[in-house]
Amino acid sequence: MVAGPESATWFSDIEAAKIVSNENDVEWTFETDVAVVGLGGAGVACALQSLEEGLSVVAIDRFEGGGATVASGGVIYAGGGTSIQKAADVEDDVDNMFNYLKMETGNIVKDETLRDFCEQSAPTIEWMISHGTDLRPTLFPHKTSFPGPQYFLYHSDNSLIAPYNQKARPAARGHRGYVPFEQGKKAMGLGDALFNPLLESAKKLGLDVRTYTEVRQLVLDEKKRVIGLKALRFSDQEQLEAYLKIRKKASKLLSRVAPAIPGAGLLLKKARRLQAEAQEMADGRETVFIRARKGVLLSAGGFIFNKPMLKHYAPKYVGAYPLGTDGDSGAGIRLGQTAGGIADNMDRVTAWRFINPPLSFAQGPILNMQGQRFINEMSYGATMGIEIIENQNGEAWLILDKPLAMQALEDVKGDKALNFQRILAKIAVRFTAKKAKTLEALGAKIGISGEALTAAIADYNAIAEGRAEDPFMKTQKDAAVIGKPPFYAINVGLSAKLLPCSTLTLGGLKVDEKTGGVMGENGVVPGLYAAGRNAIGVASWRYVSGLSIADGVYSGRRAARAMAAEKTA
Repeated sequence: MVAGPESATWFSDIEAAKIVSNENDVEWTFETDVAVVGLGGAGVACALQSLEEGLSVVAIDRFEGGGATVASGGVIYAGGGTSIQKAADVEDDVDNMFNYLKMETGNIVKDETLRDFCEQSAPTIEWMISHGTDLRPTLFPHKTSFPGPQYFLYHSDNSLIAPYNQKARPAARGHRGYVPFEQGKKAMGLGDALFNPLLESAKKLGLDVRTYTEVRQLVLDEKKRVIGLKALRFSDQEQLEAYLKIRKKASKLLSRVAPAIPGAGLLLKKARRLQAEAQEMADGRETVFIRARKGVLLSAGGFIFNKPMLKHYAPKYVGAYPLGTDGDSGAGIRLGQTAGGIADNMDRVTAWRFINPPLSFAQGPILNMQGQRFINEMSYGATMGIEIIENQNGEAWLILDKPLAMQALEDVKGDKALNFQRILAKIAVRFTAKKAKTLEALGAKIGISGEALTAAIADYNAIAEGRAEDPFMKTQKDAAVIGKPPFYAINVGLSAKLLPCSTLTLGGLKVDEKTGGVMGENGVVPGLYAAGRNAIGVASWRYVSGLSIADGVYSGRRAARAMAAEKTA
């Protein structure tokens, strides 16, 4: 039995659903065809598609809109032969994209859904371009966590390395929204390049946007169909201005926060205190009821910023660094549960341990506390992070020798890397690394048997010298010999305070994969849909950069089409 608002483990302000015998029992403040709860990537895609289908739309956002999409690096995962790929001479097709993503998504969605996602990918990019999204074919062809500011197409996944490249032809699918060079030197807060053009198009078609409005309750009729919602909005301008002033202070702090910067955790805590203070000021807001004739879309993000909820469902990740915004509170998921929706996969979180750039880091071995390698160090950061936390008790060390450590600093000089990548490398080598003249002494400093560490490095050097094949399929060119002291050990586990491991939640509401309708115990909950991180979708098993936004756009448009086909309630 799912806990409800009366439960001690609810961890939410969401109220039990209001059930009415007649829709006229509610004094509706205004009516619309579609009500979108949470105006991020999924929400704006649903809104725009709904408007194109001839429906009226009200989009409600607890804050200013944009959500984690705007806060992101502005990457959408797309392939199958997009016009951008073709312009960059990148060969890709739907089958190839499907074969690759099948390795990343497992069985989280049906094969027919994954194939449809792949078939819709190139047309989705054309749809976004038609609405003013600026995507460019400047290709970065090598392995990296995030390319330099002059590149807008890159390999944002594992496709370049084995065994992935043995089952699917490598193809760059990370499409970055264009931003000017100086702005692009960071890897956060760039998602407006994807979000804003869609929002502007939706507004031109008549989108009614209600920001700083918080949905607290769904309204159902006697047949358990969702017919509307209750929300809280500011009616006092002075109260709103005071609220916005405090949130602006919090936002300014958050703009200075990056996981690789020392003290980022303290800045984050201070920003969250200010956000909580602003929320307290929001008490006493006006109650409004919104009638949704066609349906309600839940697209309000995950729950990574709801620490009690995270501790309840995914306690391993409580000490990690949350990615997203304070809108990722789990409210959309909880709303769906009050209408009978089933939440699943709630313990699934993606954890990001990116170490490349500098490439030299990825050329060294990563060991667990038994002194054993457990992964190809060239792997995508989310693949590595999940492996460390789920299977290595959150502990791992990167081993370098002096030449490799010095080369790492050279790798990130000047414009060779983004600011945060350069900072990360310098912090790791200069400040957080443990150093010793022998491997035995280094092992003693990090809690790994000197004998095991020495043996592991000997085995790794055999791979780097071409005398042995790597069981994790790392190529000789991607491995460096570790032999010249002093030796360095860099903590890449969850406890690395100055190198936080970034995380976001992947669980959500089960949906009908053809419509996006929220699933309950007895089938689809009529009138209720979910998209993005409120729903289980393509990005809900293993994450690759840009897949969450791509899944949000795909699932948002899917729900819009389904609502357009609905008979008016």
